[in-house]
Amino acid sequence: MKKTVLLLLLTVLSACITLGCSSGSKKHIIVREKNELNTDSYRQTSGTPDTLAGQLQVPEKNLYSGQYIDDPFQLICSAEVVVPETDQVPVFKVGQKPFNQTWIDRVTDVFFGNHPVYDYEKYNQPTREWISEKLRQLRSYQAEGNLDPYGYIASAQAAGYENPESFYNLQSEIQRWEQIYEASPETVEKVEVIPGFGPGAPDNCFYREPSAAESSSAETASSDDPFFGIVEMDGGIFLYKLKRSGSFHMDIGIVRGDTEISDKKWSESSWFQPYWLQDSSDAPKGNLPSREAVEKLAGITPAQAAAMTDQYMEKLGLSDFSPKRVELSLSSRYNTDPIGLGSEEYLDYQDAAYQIIYTRDLRGFPITPDNSNGGVLEYTDDSGSAWGYEKVEFYVNQEGLQKASIQNLYEIQKPMIDNLELMSFSDITEIFWKIMPVRFQNNTDKININRITLGYMKIYDPGLSSTTGLLVPVWDFFGTREIYDPDTGEPYTMTYPTTSFLTINAADGTVINRNYGY
Repeated sequence: MKKTVLLLLLTVLSACITLGCSSGSKKHIIVREKNELNTDSYRQTSGTPDTLAGQLQVPEKNLYSGQYIDDPFQLICSAEVVVPETDQVPVFKVGQKPFNQTWIDRVTDVFFGNHPVYDYEKYNQPTREWISEKLRQLRSYQAEGNLDPYGYIASAQAAGYENPESFYNLQSEIQRWEQIYEASPETVEKVEVIPGFGPGAPDNCFYREPSAAESSSAETASSDDPFFGIVEMDGGIFLYKLKRSGSFHMDIGIVRGDTEISDKKWSESSWFQPYWLQDSSDAPKGNLPSREAVEKLAGITPAQAAAMTDQYMEKLGLSDFSPKRVELSLSSRYNTDPIGLGSEEYLDYQDAAYQIIYTRDLRGFPITPDNSNGGVLEYTDDSGSAWGYEKVEFYVNQEGLQKASIQNLYEIQKPMIDNLELMSFSDITEIFWKIMPVRFQNNTDKININRITLGYMKIYDPGLSSTTGLLVPVWDFFGTREIYDPDTGEPYTMTYPTTSFLTINAADGTVINRNYGY
């Protein structure tokens, strides 16, 4: 049975759990949900000559192991403990970087330089030449007696529909393209536009010359209509997206396509994915190539990929970021039929690249990269506004940039505390061993923790403010999850090196839900 990769949906424990310690100890650790963004529970500490790992009493050689067995559930920990090489941990107040015309202009210049940006919809209109070729193909199918060339009817039949012929009619398709032909341009229409937001802009583009005041103003534009543009550059065609909605106050996307733009589906969901994910035991393999073949297809080394994206970051002025993960990645498309009724086997592996994930480093202390986008509201009464996490990532190969994504950039403000007192590592692991079985025992057979990290995370209270938060130090526990298929009894393993099983506030022991952000 084909399996779909499962996401780890972490839930906050709302009750207070009192943890008993060793025999005779009167010490208790309170695990509580933090419901307000203040620093009352945080204590300033004086500097010490010891390293941070030494202060927190992290095990020697930064290795930690242990296990919890309650058949059939197994929790095994044999983990590297990653602690920043610093002796002080500030708590920073953060806001949202303005998504204004000044920043949009800079992003546009960094990625595209003097190359014009074209209206997406006009550029993507099929030309008469393309439609003529389409009609020639359809008519050849009709002459051959192939009335279901794309498998619509066959898919409907396989799904058990009573009237599968209603899903596709070749003659109607031919007539539809004949009508489109009459209104189509002879050649691709390249109408230059100015990327951005603004009142009076068409639905999918900003199409007016800005005034001198607008060009020099740093004020945030007022329209929330998304922008989509097309750029011809480096022998390829790039989709340029600017968007803000919901938990994304800033969402910038750049995706390289092919030159057959009229027949291209700009689907980021089927774009590059890390090779380790496609090679995991629960992923459909199809004709998955070897890692060596994928590396050859990418055509560059991981170091060359990071050097390439470092140049973009420097030009963007994001100098306090550094690459945290460089992952070999593979581009693929699913072999799903046109009406979405087919299997999930991969149809084709098309290209390879390296994914480079960036996060900030503040005084030598990094923000931990995690797969969650955050910004989920716990309640359904819409009483608060959501705010997702800062994300910056690239995909590059020997041809250059393939994809870039910049989301929810922070504006770092003054430290609220210069040097925060943190709980000992043993106190943190005591919370870990108490919480993990409660959280996963009923729906997981085995969890292996192989990496424990200390880093920053943004927390906020959407009921108070969706534009202000704190960067606080947290412990994250990463590893693999094993579940037995109920139908076959076969185990399959889900591997997510950037999805934390548990996040614990390093200062006060709060269990934090990364989907919520608090």
